[in-house]
Formats: sequence, structure tokens, C-alpha cells
Amino acid sequence: MLDKDLNESPVRELVRRFLITFLLGVVMYRLGVFITIPGVDAAVLQGKVKGAGDNSALSQIIHFADMFNGGAIMNSSIFGLGITPYISASIILQLLTFSIPALKSLQKEGESGRRKINQYTRYATLLICLVQATMAAGALVHISDNGNPLVTMENKTLFIAQAALVITTGSMLLLWMSEQITKFGIGNGVSVVIMVGILSSLPAAFSSFEPDLPHYLGVFIISMVIIAGIVVVVQAVRRIHLEQQRRIQGNKVYGGAQTTLPLKLNQANVIPVIFASPIMVVLGFVIGHLAKDTGFDSLFAYGQPLYRYVFAALIIGFTYFYISITFDLFDLSNHFKQSGFFIRGIKPGKNTVDYLAYHLKRITFIGAIFLAIIAVLPEVLETNLGLSGRGGRFLMGGTGLLIVVGVSLDVMQKVGAFFLAHQYRGLGGIGGEGATAPAKKSTSGKRF
Repeated sequence: MLDKDLNESPVRELVRRFLITFLLGVVMYRLGVFITIPGVDAAVLQGKVKGAGDNSALSQIIHFADMFNGGAIMNSSIFGLGITPYISASIILQLLTFSIPALKSLQKEGESGRRKINQYTRYATLLICLVQATMAAGALVHISDNGNPLVTMENKTLFIAQAALVITTGSMLLLWMSEQITKFGIGNGVSVVIMVGILSSLPAAFSSFEPDLPHYLGVFIISMVIIAGIVVVVQAVRRIHLEQQRRIQGNKVYGGAQTTLPLKLNQANVIPVIFASPIMVVLGFVIGHLAKDTGFDSLFAYGQPLYRYVFAALIIGFTYFYISITFDLFDLSNHFKQSGFFIRGIKPGKNTVDYLAYHLKRITFIGAIFLAIIAVLPEVLETNLGLSGRGGRFLMGGTGLLIVVGVSLDVMQKVGAFFLAHQYRGLGGIGGEGATAPAKKSTSGKRF
């Protein structure tokens, strides 16, 4: 596939890949979002959520889940679970890989091991889909709005079985579409699908704007500043310089190479926010019922100061937890030792581990604070700027904007690498347009 891509015109091939990505990731996905599960009246669910209010527990749960699948839950769509079962399965397998020696050794086998882990992830995705789809179908049966039931079928057992099968099939179809985008399109298919779902809420951000130009300009400037800050933090790395030991055999010197170990400032990405958000929703739901009419039921409601502090603390805690599970410093130090690399002035072994742990803790703290600020920023700004709904919160930061910026940067890097591969193929004089010209010669007569 790579040889075929490099032998064609790079612009033509890139356009073809963008068309595939647009067809699968935008057209087919967004059409599926509006296909309702058979036997369900989606208008009843929409009326139920609107009647409960934006800050109710039901609205918070649905809006959080809808953030990753573009409103499919609100529409009672066949893509109601979206790609979240695959995300859950991937996180579970990733954590198990660092905990179970068999999976850890399988990961070290290279491409064959990764293919097996990917296959296990698909099986886990199917199992999670079946469980979540059955629970969702059972929940739909008990929802009604002003006496109007959400489910119109009389046989509720048959509806649960049918809806669970339809929702599971929709999620697995969406996973297949994501894999096709990864293989034949641009960027990671799962990330592209999530980004499209998040961007679908953007038009709703302008519905509550005041009809004056200064308001639009103010929101635009603040949004650009937030995006610029996200780009800087996402791209920021702390580089640890490594050197390779030199050895002399005969008249030749081997080794002596130099490289760097990049430690990303945002090493955990958005996973801590994904962990913390449902916990806050469940916590607010439980406290709201247990402390009802006592005055404490609104302490963990969205927009309250205590909600922000607890949410930020959970994000910071989950960031350190995720880094400690997925970043094995002892294994990394042993890999350096086996490869002959070392940090100048630091002894191999425990001293190297302590040195890396010292720097990792410092950058993890900064990255965790950044995630916490981005997560609580929308609710702080939306009141002052007159924004409301998912779209307004998206413009002012949060998990959605962080994902969109990260995926956009990844797509831009993939496009740059695509053209760079064509450029090097042309310099090598192998295939492709513009690669037929003979290579230039240096003054020493050698090709370069």
C-alpha cells in the first residue's frame, strides 16, 4: 500500500484519502446518528431531557455521553453507544498490559504481538457493547415524558433483545468504519470519529450569542487564546539526552550515538478527565438523592465551587495514577542498559530510575494542573460570556476542545509525513512523479 501511495501523485493520493475520510467519518457517521432504534420515539427522550433542565443529573449524564458521539443518545440512534465501548476496551487492555506479564511479553513481540492485542481489544469491545446495549435498552423501557412512553412496542422483552442487537451492530459497524479510515484515510479513525461527533455541537454554541459584533469578537479572541495554550502544552516535551557507550574493536570505533528521550508534558492526554467526569456525574446524582431537601444536595451540582475543586482534584489524582501504571521506569532503565545508552553523569540502574522519576513527577504535575484548568474553564467562563449548552462549553475549552486540537495536530503531522515520504522517495530516484530525474552528484562523485 505504501509503495502504491508513493508511486502516485501525492496531491491526488492525499485528496483520495481525504475523500474516504469525509465519506466514512462525516457522511455515513452523521447519517447513522439520525437513524432511530426501531420501536422508539426519540421526541419523548428529547422532551424529557429539556424538561429536566441543563443542570439535572439526567442531562449531565446524557450530555457527557453525547460529547463523544455527536448527539446519538439524544436521538436514540443505532450509534447510541458510539465508539466509547472501544475506548473503554482499549484503556482496560492498556492497563492490563502493564499489570499482566503474559500481555506485557506479548506487547514486546513486535507487530505480531500488537495484532493479537488488537484482536483481544475487539473481543472486549464486543462484550462491552452487548452488556451496555442491554442495559441501555432496559433503561429506555422505563423512560416516559408526561405519560408518553419512549418505547412504542408492546412486547418489552422483544424490544430489549432487538434494541441490544441493533445498538451492538451499530457500534461494531462504527468501529469497522474507523479502522477503514485508519487504513485508507487520514489520521486515526477512532480519533477522527470522536472529533466529528464533538464538532457537531459547535453550531449550538452560537444559538445563545447576543446579536452584537463585540460579543462575537470577544468569544473568538478568548477561544483562540485557549486553543493556542492547548497547542503549546500538547506539543511541549522535556527531552532527556542519552548517549551510547563507545567500544573499540580493532581500528574501528562503535557506538557513540546520541539521542533524546521525549517526556511529554501532557503524557496522560485526556484519559484522566474521562475517568473523573463520570465519577463526578455519579457523585452528584447520589448526593442529590441522599441529601435531598437538606441544603447539601446542590453542593456537587454543575457550576458550584465544590464541584470544581473535587473535579480538579480527581483529575490530578488520576493523572498520577495513569502515569504510574503505564510508564514503567525500571523497564525503561533496563532497556537503556541493554542498548548501551546512558544519561551523562547518571549511573545506570536505580540512579537512572530516580533521575527519570524526578523529572517525570515535575512535568506530570504541570500537565495535571493544565488538564484541571481546561476541564473547569467552560463552567467558569460560560456564565460571564452568556454561553449555554454543550456548544458554548466546547468553545471555552474542556475535554472536547482538547480532543479536537489534539486530533487536528495529529492529522497535520500525518499529512506532513505523507509529503515527506514522497520527497525522500523522489530523492532516492525510486518511482513516483518527479523521481525520474537523475540524482545530483557531489564534488566527490558520490550520490546523495
